[in-house]
Amino acid sequence: MIDLVRDFPEQIRKALEIGKAAQFTATYPAGIKNIVVCGLGGSGIGGDLLKELMKDTLPVPVVVCKGYALPAFVDAQTLLILCSYSGNTEEAIANAQEAIAKGFHPVCITAGGKLEQIARANHFDLVLIPSGFPPRACLGYSSIQLFFVLKHYQLISDSFIQDFMRVADFLESQQEEIKKASYELATLVKKKVVILYAEDKYESTALRLKQQINENSKMHCWYNVFPEVNHNELVGWKERNENLALLFFRTADENPRNTLRMEFTKKAIQEVSSQVYELVAKGSDSMERHFYFIHFGDWLSCYLAQQLEYDAVEVTILTNLKNHLSSIQ
Repeated sequence: MIDLVRDFPEQIRKALEIGKAAQFTATYPAGIKNIVVCGLGGSGIGGDLLKELMKDTLPVPVVVCKGYALPAFVDAQTLLILCSYSGNTEEAIANAQEAIAKGFHPVCITAGGKLEQIARANHFDLVLIPSGFPPRACLGYSSIQLFFVLKHYQLISDSFIQDFMRVADFLESQQEEIKKASYELATLVKKKVVILYAEDKYESTALRLKQQINENSKMHCWYNVFPEVNHNELVGWKERNENLALLFFRTADENPRNTLRMEFTKKAIQEVSSQVYELVAKGSDSMERHFYFIHFGDWLSCYLAQQLEYDAVEVTILTNLKNHLSSIQ
């Protein structure tokens, strides 16, 4: 897993080349009024990231579907995108079958499996990405294709291409410092329940780190966002609990009111916990800061696994669950 994390900047560059070569045939004579991205886990986080990064640019709403059924509003004016790295995720297959039954023409992003077969059999638009890796290690491959889909339908410009090239260079320039800082943080929070607090506009990065700590590090983790934290969860910090480690995600573009909330919250929690830390994102804009958090978190999760002597790739219990479900029709 460490090798895959190290190569993430190059994966971004390769993903851009895949996207440039992708072709789409579906048409929307009546226009596109919404976007639905279907995907779970490592195949779904790209939708969350897209929704967050493009919310100030997109003229239509984005909904990320993480279940068996499509939202009721999906119709012929919905740009429907199905994401499953393995191509065998049963929720994504259920989404594809519903799309077939209702006459929709989704874009499928996958490395193969049943979803590729369904796409080819039904003449769905298909973007194939490299296979043979853990889905969570392929965020660059899967997420960037979403941007190309939106560009094709003229929902966004092609400026994201240069933005991602810049992000790849930026992450390479920061990688050694990120490795050092994430290793040091791992020594502090290992064997703790990690809690992540981020501003709402960076929620996807907190979700991503939660997933990575769960799968790579085999540890419990949860997250929440400001200002929502201050409307409920803050009250839960009533008694001292040194089994919890709290990590604040901080950025240069915080809403000033959220900055006030974060500072108050940090001081309040420090009264009942000595395990309070901050991660300040580097980067010149929101995209660089998003990917700084993501890359830092990927390294952190790998170093936690290493220090706890766990195999970061192993997810036997998830394989057992999939086998159990597939045995029951």
